[in-house]
Amino acid sequence: MLSWIARLLGNARRTTPPADTEAPKNAHAIAKPHPVAATPEADPAAAEGALLQQVLLDRQRRSTGYLFSLQEGHGAQIAAQSTRVRALLDDILIARLLALAEHWPGQRRAWLAIDEGALLHGSLPRLASLHAVLRLHACDAEQAAAPDTISRLRALQRAGLQIALDASPGSPWFESLAWLADRFVLDFANPPETLQRWHAQLSSQYPLVPRTAIAVDTLDALDAAWKLGCSEASGAFSQLRGDWQGNRLAPGLLHAAALLARVGADTENSEIAAALKQDMALSYRLLRYVNTASGGLQHSIGSIEQALLLLGREQLYRWLALLVCASAKRPDGDAMMETALVRARMLEQLGDKIAPAARDDLFVTGLFSQLDMLLQVPMRTALEPLALTPAVREALLERSGPCADWLAVAEAGEAGDPVALLVACRKLGIPAMRAAGARLAALAWVHALSAEPAVAET
Repeated sequence: MLSWIARLLGNARRTTPPADTEAPKNAHAIAKPHPVAATPEADPAAAEGALLQQVLLDRQRRSTGYLFSLQEGHGAQIAAQSTRVRALLDDILIARLLALAEHWPGQRRAWLAIDEGALLHGSLPRLASLHAVLRLHACDAEQAAAPDTISRLRALQRAGLQIALDASPGSPWFESLAWLADRFVLDFANPPETLQRWHAQLSSQYPLVPRTAIAVDTLDALDAAWKLGCSEASGAFSQLRGDWQGNRLAPGLLHAAALLARVGADTENSEIAAALKQDMALSYRLLRYVNTASGGLQHSIGSIEQALLLLGREQLYRWLALLVCASAKRPDGDAMMETALVRARMLEQLGDKIAPAARDDLFVTGLFSQLDMLLQVPMRTALEPLALTPAVREALLERSGPCADWLAVAEAGEAGDPVALLVACRKLGIPAMRAAGARLAALAWVHALSAEPAVAET
């Protein structure tokens, strides 16, 4: 995980906005934007669309992919009656996903929820570069699929895509397509007895077809998903907090946290350098990062003082913040860290034009939004040694204040809740599709970081 830190900061140095939009360091107040009516982008239905992205995790809590879906909100009423609007919404979703292709991780799959009407979209075969799985919805479960639907699905499979069907053994539509399905989806919004019945039928008729569980919102449901033969699952279970009262922070983390507090308090460089020199491992990491990330220098950086001058306060703060997050030693830490980085980058980008003075606070809010889960301590304990602005503390501890409104946008999209996402976006006066664009750009950014060669492994 630490290899991401150097790549992140090296990349951030190239993406810092111009000076006239730079956020003042350590700004303690955020000018909250006045809510305004969301401006339709290409079409009223498209402007109301909410792009959701949920992570899929295996039994070891490692990320196996993402479930993408475009919820049309009020526009769904139009889309149901208009082939043109439906095609426009499909265009938006597919185009945004194709933008992720360059650095898409080889071990992840992009799941795309579509209906039969979208199967003729000419760009679908290009999604093979994302190891895509098309989760097909039935237009009418009581009608068998048409022959042209079957032929189109087989053509897409030959192009490298997989086909997933929502399990409903016995329905005419499911039975007409189940023989060619690559995966089955068990939706845990259904009653347990229904899921048990489907499990028995699928085990009897299609025992070798993998199963994926969705809408898994509790740990009991997650345990049931594994017992029902699912190899991966998505749902609110991934954001559940444990009872970590009494847990304490690791000693190694406290030193990085103390340095972070010094930087946040505008302590002189000489004092920060003196504190760094007390930790040989931390000093080594810093010098190694600076010398690797600043490859154009004629002479190597050999002192902490030089490293601090070259790096600058903003990047030093981020480097230490990432060290705090990366100190977690747990099997699902990488998946949580990725979520935190996507949130941080997404909120920073959303705030660039609307609330430029809030960029740093928004980045830190996103980055630390899962710090309690990473460290398995209460959030108040995790934040206690850190120097955070009041806006960030309020957002993380109380879900209040201006930063909390931005964090709500990121969390609603991950939770698969289109209503909460649209409400959160309207509260800030940003179109939901702009939030979707920022989310996918942030995901692409994180994937690009992980694709670069490691330069700061411990």
